[in-house]
Parts: sequence; structure tokens; C-alpha cells
Amino acid sequence: MKPMSPQRQPLFIIGAPRSGNTLTRRVLMASGQIYIPPETYVFGEILSRWPKWRNVSWREKVWLACAYFDRHPHRDDMEIDSFSPLASMLEDAPKEQQTIHNFYNKLYAFMANAHHFTTARWGDKTPWNTTYLKEIVRAYPDAYYLYLKRDGLDVVASQVEAGMRDIHDSGQRWIDANASCLKHLKKARIPPMTVTYEDLVREPEDVFRNIFKWADLVFEPDYLTRVPERLGDVGRHGHHAAVTRPITPASIGLGHKNLSESQRAELPVAFDTMMETLGYGKDDLARR
Repeated sequence: MKPMSPQRQPLFIIGAPRSGNTLTRRVLMASGQIYIPPETYVFGEILSRWPKWRNVSWREKVWLACAYFDRHPHRDDMEIDSFSPLASMLEDAPKEQQTIHNFYNKLYAFMANAHHFTTARWGDKTPWNTTYLKEIVRAYPDAYYLYLKRDGLDVVASQVEAGMRDIHDSGQRWIDANASCLKHLKKARIPPMTVTYEDLVREPEDVFRNIFKWADLVFEPDYLTRVPERLGDVGRHGHHAAVTRPITPASIGLGHKNLSESQRAELPVAFDTMMETLGYGKDDLARR
């Protein structure tokens, strides 16, 4: 397959939940240069199953893949009535276009069109993609990978407050997501960019300017305050409420303040090790 030009390569925002993924999506979308839908959830699952469907006809693959999106419990976040029209459009694609890459290019174009977005470039910011990052990097070695990392205690506190998981599962999810990024992003051909949530909210103009430059996008300061229409899940879930507000570092350190010693004792045994691996060790924290 002929590689896409840098401007057409997809951009994956990768990291644990509550690490600034949705905020980053909002700012990138505000530029009008890239389309990033609400969390797709099943992107990696379909990608991992695609090779197992080698004996399934193209028509069946397309309808099956679209059914994954139509039947997902969070599909309403997409604000799309049905993905069946996409399956109907793709089922008679020429043989040379019957690939997973073409399916996803058409899928994101379909969603962008439904949301009145005209850019040809697409991205994804689903935290669950870390579970399938090996398969994603293998399928998209030339994509742009923006790795967002955040203090684990702040992530855990944020997940618990949002009602997403209990303390132990929140901690394990943070460990697993970051371990996956550290392991699999090494195989990406375009050097991934790593950004801390703390820098993102403390120095948003400088950090986003660097992100845009790395991603071959043009940055303007007003993207930091502009709120695009049709953000889907942002308006549907309370834990995304801060995404449309001015960027602030106010949430930095809340996990350290709000989690008690007994709550911290519920964290997985590998939690402290990952904290130090990511630069959130005790000496580092003392300087924050």
C-alpha cells in the first residue's frame, strides 16, 4: 500500500483515561484541520478481529464491522442514527479497495460528513485503544501517536469521582494503559510525541503550538478557547464538563490531596513503580 502523505496520516491520541485526551481532541478539532470523533471504543477490537475474518466475504465484513458500532452501548455519543448507510456504500467496493484501511478511511469520512466536517484527515482519541495498541501500531506504523501521561493519583481520583471504576481498578487501568504505550509506541515510524497533562494545562499555548507543529498542523491561539459544534460525548457526560471551560491547572494534585492513606492502600502493588517510571516519583512530586 502506498503510504499516505503526512497531512493525511491519522493521529491517535493515546493514554490512560482522564489524562487530557478529550481536551486535546477539542483543541485539535477547533482548528478545522482534522476530524476526531467521540470515543469509538471498538476501533481496536475490529482491527484485531479483521485477520480472523479472512474467510468472510467483504460484504459480510463491512456489515459486521458497522454492526459493532451500531450495537455498542455508547453509540449514541456519536450522534449518528445508523452506520448501515456506510455498509451499503462499501459493500460493492472494488477488490483493490477491500481493505481495513479503506474501511476506516470511509468510516471516519462518514462520521465527519454527518457532523458537517469536511477535512480529509482523521484522528482518534479513545483511551481503550491502549488495550489494542500493538495491533493499531502494526496496522498504522506511519500514523502520528500523541502519548498523554498524567500523575496516577490524579487519574485515579478523577476516575473514581466520575464513577468510572473503583480505586484498585482505576489504578490498574492507569498502569496497563501506560505500560502499553511505553511498550508498543517504540515501533511507530514517526517518533511519537509525549506530553504530560501537567504541562498541557499549565502552558497550553506553548504545548499545543508544539503539538500542532509536530502533527503538521497550523496553530492559532484562539483554538485554545474555541469550542467546535457536535462534540457528541462532551455534552452528554458530566465528567467531560470541564472540556469546554477555560484551560486551567486547578486539578493538578487533587489526587494527592483527596485520596486518604487507606484509599491509597487499595492501589495495585505496581502503582508506585509506574509512578516513578513516568517521572512521578517522590523526589519529582516534592518539586511540583
